[in-house]
Amino acid sequence: MLPVCAFAKTAIGLWVECQGSENSLGSKSSIDAMLADSRSMGVTDLFIQVHRGNRSWCKSAYSDQSPYNQFLAKEGFDPTAYIIKNAHQSGIKVHLWMNTFRILKNTDAPIIQALGTKILTRDGKKTLILDYPAEDLPDGSYWLDPGDLDVQEYLVKLVQDIMSNYPEADGVHLDFIRYPYRIPFYPGSQWAGGKSFGYGVDSVSRFQAATGLNPFEMELTRDNAQKWDDWKREQVNAFVRKIYAVTVPAKKQLSIAGICWADRAYLSAYQDWRGWLKEGIVDFVATMNYSIDTKFAYYLSREAIVSREKKQVMVGLGAYLLSDDPDSLARQMDDAVNLGTDGIIIFSYDSIKPLNRMKSMIAEKARSYNRQ
Repeated sequence: MLPVCAFAKTAIGLWVECQGSENSLGSKSSIDAMLADSRSMGVTDLFIQVHRGNRSWCKSAYSDQSPYNQFLAKEGFDPTAYIIKNAHQSGIKVHLWMNTFRILKNTDAPIIQALGTKILTRDGKKTLILDYPAEDLPDGSYWLDPGDLDVQEYLVKLVQDIMSNYPEADGVHLDFIRYPYRIPFYPGSQWAGGKSFGYGVDSVSRFQAATGLNPFEMELTRDNAQKWDDWKREQVNAFVRKIYAVTVPAKKQLSIAGICWADRAYLSAYQDWRGWLKEGIVDFVATMNYSIDTKFAYYLSREAIVSREKKQVMVGLGAYLLSDDPDSLARQMDDAVNLGTDGIIIFSYDSIKPLNRMKSMIAEKARSYNRQ
């Protein structure tokens, strides 16, 4: 049975995009405005996007840091270090938000230049994602293959590098820790007809060596499909374990942005965030519960919170969908808190920056949840 909370102390987070509509990380003045709004809204945790499409808005030897260099040339200081210092002065934690396996359409990404196109994922018909027409790309992007060990090693080094450059940061927040998937959703390879992804060169080769089965040629019986699906899921699990193993000694919280439909996450994206909570290899999961349907949002929050095990679940809510309806966002926030969430994260700051009524509502809710 779920706990029912009478507005106990609750974390309030903001996702802040590196390329959002308000360019909130683009200048000193916009960063200062973001920090001032965060203080006034009672924000406890900032999730600052520092890596996207293998480009970085912070110091990084493992990505194209031209956005960081441009900011440094214009403003004369490191934006990430500045945010951490000033947020900490207000008692606000800072989590470094990094996109991982999704690389947009950046064919010049340093990881591709270093490792070649074999690290990109393929579908079950051997089509490289690079060869897909733009309109058919999942999430409009090219994707690295999560089952490629070179990809995993590179991304672990990326995380270590950024953590070492910003030792005062409180956490690492990883996004797109999953395989791409299509619409309609296929609950496993047995039903996908070759239209699912994850058939990367390295992963297929290692699976065949481990099982004697070739996922391109094997009969898709229930047992064979289950072996392949379990293999793909375990590649993501193994990657999360590797990241957790480097965040623990660095004393950084590890959090994951998770698909809010937990069954879809598990079956179609091979993202077993419920398993990660149970195993204890993440400190918390933030579910991306973005909906204008308040009842549906309640159901999804309830299912996520009951999965917390010994770790934490924060509920991410899509303010960007409710810009004209702050009352619905308020209801979704209250529902999540009453259900016992460990925190609420708003997506995103850019979407609420011009909305004074929305910001005032969030400030009022934060005060009520955290009243001593």
